[in-house]
Amino acid sequence: MNDDDLDPMSVEGLDARLVNVETILPDLFDMYELRAAGGPYYWETLPHDQAVKLWDELGKFVAWLDGRYLTNLADPSYRLPDCWYRHPIAVEELTALMVAHRAAYDTRSAKASSALVDWHHRALWPTLDSLKIRAGLAGCRDRSEHREPHAGPTAFIVSDEYLRHVDMNTSP
Repeated sequence: MNDDDLDPMSVEGLDARLVNVETILPDLFDMYELRAAGGPYYWETLPHDQAVKLWDELGKFVAWLDGRYLTNLADPSYRLPDCWYRHPIAVEELTALMVAHRAAYDTRSAKASSALVDWHHRALWPTLDSLKIRAGLAGCRDRSEHREPHAGPTAFIVSDEYLRHVDMNTSP
């Protein structure tokens, strides 16, 4: 006899219905939970306590990533320097990789899928390639000390000149 054969009003039927509700309830809370603008991984908007928690999670994820993958690669240029957390691009990309990993390995889904392969081929390896090329880690990896990422030109700010340009180019 399976759950479909149970009388929904019997004790066994009610118990089975309760188990189903308890199974889907966490997913419903996740879907409808009110979050701050930008979500729980948008560093710019996180309150201090949430940022501390995310830094802790990210540090543990990077330690796991290093031990599981990076130390086992033949190409040492993929290794993260000890100061990876001081490189904003690395922080953002590693946060995204961690979130994608969490979703791919979500234990609430017992269905077989290609999510794990997708994580490796669409998230892990492209992120590692991106970090190698874009994050400014090479200077730190090749030396024993942190090198600030190249500052380049002055950072963009929304200036009055910019706003005038936008106004002139969007007016009817």
